[in-house]
Amino acid sequence: MPEESVGCTFNFGPTKERKPNMVESNDSGSDDKIDSLIANALNQLSLDERETVYYEMHGVDEIVQETPGLVETSLNRLELELERIKHTHRKAIAYRMAEEMSPEYVQDQTLRMKFLRSEKFDVQKSAERMIRFFDCKLHFFGQAKLCQDITLQDLDKDDLKSLKAGYMQILPIRDRAGRAVFIAVPSKQTFKTPMNKYRAYFYLSMVMADDVETQKRGVSMVVYNVEKFERDKYENNAVEHTTWIQNSVPIKTCSIHYCMSDSGFRYVINIAMHSLSEDARARVKVHYGTHLECTYSLMTFGCPVHSLPVGLDGQLKRKAHLEFIKMRYQQEVRLGLPRIVLPSHDDVLFGRGKPYRQHVANIKLHAMMEEEMKQTERSSLKGKRILTIEKLTDAIRLGGGRFLQQDDVGCWVEVDEKGVHEKVNRAFRTRLRNSSSHKQ
Repeated sequence: MPEESVGCTFNFGPTKERKPNMVESNDSGSDDKIDSLIANALNQLSLDERETVYYEMHGVDEIVQETPGLVETSLNRLELELERIKHTHRKAIAYRMAEEMSPEYVQDQTLRMKFLRSEKFDVQKSAERMIRFFDCKLHFFGQAKLCQDITLQDLDKDDLKSLKAGYMQILPIRDRAGRAVFIAVPSKQTFKTPMNKYRAYFYLSMVMADDVETQKRGVSMVVYNVEKFERDKYENNAVEHTTWIQNSVPIKTCSIHYCMSDSGFRYVINIAMHSLSEDARARVKVHYGTHLECTYSLMTFGCPVHSLPVGLDGQLKRKAHLEFIKMRYQQEVRLGLPRIVLPSHDDVLFGRGKPYRQHVANIKLHAMMEEEMKQTERSSLKGKRILTIEKLTDAIRLGGGRFLQQDDVGCWVEVDEKGVHEKVNRAFRTRLRNSSSHKQ
């Protein structure tokens, strides 16, 4: 059960209770037990389900095509399913409370789409997750925040201190499949009470859920403990509480990677495996070795390891994380500012430096420029530059992309049409000039 009740008279616990016969040893047989749990979880799935898990873990799955008909039908069915279970589900007290407090918030289409996407439009699972969400939110933030989006201003000073410590971060770059990457470094955790880190984790989860691309593609989780394991740093209920949050927020967890160099960390993984659902267990991958060995292994799953906040020396890097928190604060307090959490692989980013040059859509745009230069005479290109630029920008937008840049406080914003034309034109002229100099 949770350590304390926050802001209400109810004392709800995690959706899945810890089992009394749970394996908690760190003996030499733990690896076999973990492998056995993963294998058993896979065996519980159908062939199609196992194939789906494999594709999602390696980032080669396809997202659901959201036709107007699918969206409308799913929203209607979700409403019916919620009506059906809200009086019988054992965790539905908080949902009914929220419905009485603010029907508009509970019935908000944007909120409900988050839950549908997190379960790939499985209506029954989406409804159950939504019930758990309000139950979980009530416990950690109380009744007063039940029908509000949680912002930085809803965290107290100890929550914020835990958040800014940086042992939980959203990486600034998506993985190969376009998914957000969330990393936790348990050995670096800092908090006054466990509730501080749980509220910080809930907040970061909802930040990821605020991003439509992440709603559609999901999240890859990395638990990184590549150093000596100190068992006394881990309170018994930590795994159950974080799993409770993970199973409640509207985010699809595509894979869970545990990285370790000390075999003692199997103690934590064993507890986690017994707290996870069968589907989640099937998505677990354990990486054992040095920092270089673990990062190399993560690369094979498309993880952007160059953005990991842990270096060879084991020190935690917080610069990007603190900049992200600063950006998020501005997004929350400035009305009308679009909340672009992470640019997608389809978005062209305007800026200078290696991260911009290596961004997927930027590479694609420059490749399209090269192709235009190959297919068209240079003299013709000069005369038809405007049409060529319009053709390039239209192609990016047809692919679902935007043209983004960071404003003076680091928030991602869309560039207006005039700005897009000027920047693409400048890049095109540079390409032409460089091409001419090479030929000479």
